[in-house]
Amino acid sequence: MPPSEGEVCQAVLSFVTDGAYPEESVVAAEFPATALAKELELISQAREQVENEISSLSRENTTFDADDWIVQAKQLHADIERSRVTAREIVAQHEHTSPLRSKVEDASAKVALVETEIAFNQAVAETLEEVQRLCQQLENGRAALVNGQLTAAIEQLDSMKAAIGKDAFFTNTNVMSILTLEVAQFREQIEDTLRVRWQEQLKVDRQRGRFQVIKGDGADSLDNTIASMSRLEILSSASEKLLKDLCVAVVDPILLPRADGKSRAVEITDTGIHVQSEFSETTVSETLSRITTVLDYLRQNLPQSISSELPQSLIPSVASKAISGWLSSSIPTTLEGLGNFEETLDCVMQFANTISSWGWAGMEELVSWVNQAPRLWLTRRRVDSLDSVRKVLAASKGTTKQVERVEKEQVSRADEALLENASDDWDANWDEDKEEESTVEPTTVAQPEEEEDVSAWGLDEDAEEEPKLDTTGPSGDDDADDDAWGWGDDEGEEAQSDQNQLPQADTAAKSVDGGKAAQSSAPREMTLREVYTVTDIPDSILDIVRQQIHDSKDISQPPHSTSRVASSGAGLLALPTLILAMFKATSTSFYSLKLSSGQMYLYNDSLYLAGQIRELMEEHELSRLSSDVEALEKFGKFAYSKEMQTQSTIVTDLLDGAQGFGQCSEQPFKTECENAVSASTDRIRDVYKEWQPILSHSALLQSIGSLLSTVINKIIIDVEDLGDISEDQSKQLVAFCNQVSKLEDLFMPETTDDAEAIPVTAVYVPNWLRFQYLINILESSLADIKYLWLEGELGLEFSTDEVVDLIEALFAESSHRRSAIAEIKRAPRG
Repeated sequence: MPPSEGEVCQAVLSFVTDGAYPEESVVAAEFPATALAKELELISQAREQVENEISSLSRENTTFDADDWIVQAKQLHADIERSRVTAREIVAQHEHTSPLRSKVEDASAKVALVETEIAFNQAVAETLEEVQRLCQQLENGRAALVNGQLTAAIEQLDSMKAAIGKDAFFTNTNVMSILTLEVAQFREQIEDTLRVRWQEQLKVDRQRGRFQVIKGDGADSLDNTIASMSRLEILSSASEKLLKDLCVAVVDPILLPRADGKSRAVEITDTGIHVQSEFSETTVSETLSRITTVLDYLRQNLPQSISSELPQSLIPSVASKAISGWLSSSIPTTLEGLGNFEETLDCVMQFANTISSWGWAGMEELVSWVNQAPRLWLTRRRVDSLDSVRKVLAASKGTTKQVERVEKEQVSRADEALLENASDDWDANWDEDKEEESTVEPTTVAQPEEEEDVSAWGLDEDAEEEPKLDTTGPSGDDDADDDAWGWGDDEGEEAQSDQNQLPQADTAAKSVDGGKAAQSSAPREMTLREVYTVTDIPDSILDIVRQQIHDSKDISQPPHSTSRVASSGAGLLALPTLILAMFKATSTSFYSLKLSSGQMYLYNDSLYLAGQIRELMEEHELSRLSSDVEALEKFGKFAYSKEMQTQSTIVTDLLDGAQGFGQCSEQPFKTECENAVSASTDRIRDVYKEWQPILSHSALLQSIGSLLSTVINKIIIDVEDLGDISEDQSKQLVAFCNQVSKLEDLFMPETTDDAEAIPVTAVYVPNWLRFQYLINILESSLADIKYLWLEGELGLEFSTDEVVDLIEALFAESSHRRSAIAEIKRAPRG
């Protein structure tokens, strides 16, 4: 409940008298207006009570003396009044002296200003006097310059520069800037005058090729000009320009011949040097003699301060230009020029000795050039031989010729019987496991004689698999040139072609039908011949190689044996390797751009050149060329492999238009399949016509056989992938396969007297028989297929699973199909 009015008044009184804080309920209550009078009364009573207590306490304290306190208070009041009066007097006095102090300060400032103005006026006067003196010196210097007194003008210039740098009164004034500019202009006038006099005393006419020295005398002497230019520190730049002008006007016309080897003669008289304007035939000795005369004139007529710079600035340039302009081109590329080259080396040494006898340095380059003559000659031969390869390729007209390859092979009587119908196809090589490959290389053309492949005879159809030989891909034993020209990178991207090695002569040959081995009788030697086409390039390259070998022998014989470069004769034998490397590096682009079927020409040319180099190697016993011959053969095979890869890709892409022969009996898929098969077969015939004049007959059949094998392999895979083959589809597939089979007419023997010659397609197309059996399966009944498996040779070409899959795709589910499949699975294969 709220507090009463009395409780509120008592709480306020307690807060006033004792400082007691009221309770929370009292604080929250409202103070009534009616209680104000009562509260004032309570406070008044409390005040009276306190006063009474104080009076009572005062009376009880008898020791307190109020009078003393009153006296002291009055005395203190009197002291405060006196201090106040004193302060007023001090303030008054201070106010009275302030005007006087201001007058004193003003007078002092005026005195300081007058003193500063006096000092400034004195400084200005002195500066003006100094400026007047400097201007007078400048006028005197210009007057001396006009009168030709260069020494006096330079002395005035030095004096003014020293005075300006020492005077600090007008360092940052406009007068200083003007004087500095005037002094700089005066210096430029002196320098221009000195340069004009320099050019008049050392006249260089770059256009007419003249140089004249006018030494003069007295103040106008060349020595005085040089001394003055040295004081101004412009002698070095002037000398440098003079030497450059001498090179352009005199040295270059002598040392820099025209393209035809002509140069200018020089005439030296008492008046100076004159290079004639007409060009004439010049030898190295005459050129060096002219330069010697020119340098001797400069040595004798130029002042010592200038001529001393010739060995450091002019002589190295003379040596370099002599080497580049005359000496390098004098290095002969044939042995017939070695005599003149020896005379040139003697002239160079005589020239170097003459310059050295003057005490001049800088002949080290020429002496080193002479000492390195054997290496330089060998380098020139290397460059010339490599350039000759480039010229041979560039100048070739693409003319071709046919060459014959003759090889001898040891064959048994049984093998000979197998060759009766295909004796001209001895160079074929095929691998019965090559069905999944896109390219096949003719290896006999590329391999050495002891490794010739006779697989075309049919001796190795069922032979045991021999180790493979990689002939196209990059190998670890390739010569260094392959890496140098970057072929390894390209070869690594191509598919490698593996081929069977040649079986040994005493190995039993297998029959074509894969029957039992027949015992071979005593071997008999057979001569195998065929022709192929090459360009004119291999013979030209062979001439370059042969020249290096012959020169290597001739240089060690008189009269060349006494030459300085005779020691480099052995180095010539390293050039054939570089020549062949250059051929490999540059021929690919040439054959591709200038020849149709260039890669096949490159293949023939490379193997033909390799064979010729091998004969040259055996003739001169150069075993070091063995690796180069092998690398060249690999290079040719690689070109063949690239072309085969390209053509294989083309026919594969064309056949892709059939889209796996799905729904090949329905339009529009039927038309697409017909177009794809026709395009691929036409492409193979076009390639056959294109390569027929180039490749040997066996290589041609092998190449076309590889492309046909690619087409057949894709067809077989596509057919086997068909899950369901209707009767119409089967008939259409047979039609497509028969169209491809017509390419068999390309595989006729090259020459035969038999009007009924049998194509050798099965020899060059590894999957040909498999393809023919596929046609039989597609058009045969279930009984016929079972007969081919049980009684025929279907098992030699197809596996059990493949035959079963084809039967399930061709025939509907029935008891006959189940019975046939069961018999096929139970029966032994082939």
